[in-house]
Amino acid sequence: MLLAATSLLLTAGCETVRFEMQAPATDAGRACVTQCAAIMESCRGNELRRVRIALDACERRAESTVHLCLADADSADKKRICELNRPHCWAAEAVGPCEGNYRGCFLQCGGTVDKVVTDR
Repeated sequence: MLLAATSLLLTAGCETVRFEMQAPATDAGRACVTQCAAIMESCRGNELRRVRIALDACERRAESTVHLCLADADSADKKRICELNRPHCWAAEAVGPCEGNYRGCFLQCGGTVDKVVTDR
């Protein structure tokens, strides 16, 4: 049973998902899709700003943490430990929801969206 679950997990990681999109046939539909694209770009921009703000805040906290540690360090070894233990900052962009919303908007405008899954 465990082997079957492991095999399922291994094969699930080998799939590629892409979306084939056919634009709406009408001028109104194409204009609608243009608005969808503008909304998606705004969403992506908001996400990039969110990541930048999160990283800046994390880096300020990390700097403060090291500063406080160094203030209490009474030897070169303790100071080195403060620097080695500096918190690491990272943040990932979550643009998936932006793209999902775009596909939904695209459909509402009269376009078609086909999900294509391929095994590698």
